[in-house]
Amino acid sequence: MAEVKLRALGLRETDFGDYDRYLTALTEEGRKIEILCKNARRGNQGKTIAARQFCFAEFVLRERGGRFTLQEASIVRDFFAIAEDIEAYALACYLCELTNTLTDESEESPALCRMLLSALTALCAGKRAKNLVKAAFEWRAMAESGYAPDLSACGVCGRVIETPPVFFSVRAGQAADKVCARRIGGDYARLSEGALRALLHVLTSEARRVYAFALSGPAAAQFCELAEQYTLYHLGRGFDSLKFYRSLCPPVFG
Repeated sequence: MAEVKLRALGLRETDFGDYDRYLTALTEEGRKIEILCKNARRGNQGKTIAARQFCFAEFVLRERGGRFTLQEASIVRDFFAIAEDIEAYALACYLCELTNTLTDESEESPALCRMLLSALTALCAGKRAKNLVKAAFEWRAMAESGYAPDLSACGVCGRVIETPPVFFSVRAGQAADKVCARRIGGDYARLSEGALRALLHVLTSEARRVYAFALSGPAAAQFCELAEQYTLYHLGRGFDSLKFYRSLCPPVFG
């Protein structure tokens, strides 16, 4: 067995047997791993208190054949306070489930880890609108995972769209100018200037600045609606945690 030291964020906990637990974690480098935490559900949880969902920790692991067993864990930063706000907790669960879906054991995406840590920080602080944190994470996480929407030019004629309006298709994942959008029809929706600026910011800014924007009114509603639609459509699945969040926070869009 080899000893491995790394830092990772807990995404999901799964009980195993009578006393053990598996922790699905996202490493600082953006790789997903499964960690067996033996005796984690016994009364004395001294060495496993940091091996929890919503906790960013330093781990000492034993690795054998690609399987990891917990030896030690110490907290770097925890986000347990999210549980004090049921809406923030539900949203954090969804962001973790989405991240779990978008990552695997073979590829690394450091930006995803940084973005998720920033999202959890924002939810704990409560200073940014939850719906904007959610939508910004959805847009950028999809982009980082190979599902980036193309806003660089009209996806129909190929010409650069120099002036608004810009239309966007969730299904095609691309923009179109006014003439092409009207000619093609389908689900091309006109982006408000505010939603377009926010989307461009989220897709192009440094990971640490993804959430550094403000948006309100119909533009915010459109930005958030399209983000959720785009994520669910291109992943071809729903999320139980999103259903839970929506039971607490029905969307403001139609």
